[in-house]
Amino acid sequence: MKLFLEKDKEERLFREIMGRYKQKVYWQARRIVLLHDDADEVVQNVFIKLWKNAESFRFDSALSSFIYRIAYNESITLLKQKQRFSSLDDIADQDGQLKRVVHGEFGMSGDKILLLLQEALLSLPEKQRLVFNYKYFEELQYKEISEITGTSEGALKANYHFAVEKIKKYLDKF
Repeated sequence: MKLFLEKDKEERLFREIMGRYKQKVYWQARRIVLLHDDADEVVQNVFIKLWKNAESFRFDSALSSFIYRIAYNESITLLKQKQRFSSLDDIADQDGQLKRVVHGEFGMSGDKILLLLQEALLSLPEKQRLVFNYKYFEELQYKEISEITGTSEGALKANYHFAVEKIKKYLDKF
């Protein structure tokens, strides 16, 4: 990141940072916003903000935490914008639409377990789903998740525990 701030090397190093984190940011956003186009929009916004705000990086945390924090904020902002512009009918049908997205994405592969896990994740409250995704899929430590979400480690542990219990309960039906 320090090299990136040097003006003559910024573009090359920025491309390197993008190459290293683009896919991870995409999947982080995708697990939050769920739709491919929305995740692409978040990725674009993340790297624009990173480019414009590189000077605000405080070097007291990992670059990945800084990028994930921007991605988390951008994902939540996009969700809030979409909710603000949705009609009541759209909100009422959102669960059905999300299940159709999951079935369309994972149903063709025949991987029933992954499909059921994705359905179980959709049944979780937003915070529990986010914590589970960070811990299970991204394999982040609670400290890193705390830096990204601004939530205490204790609350994150509780959210993860409740998420796991709800997922187990959901999967026990099958």
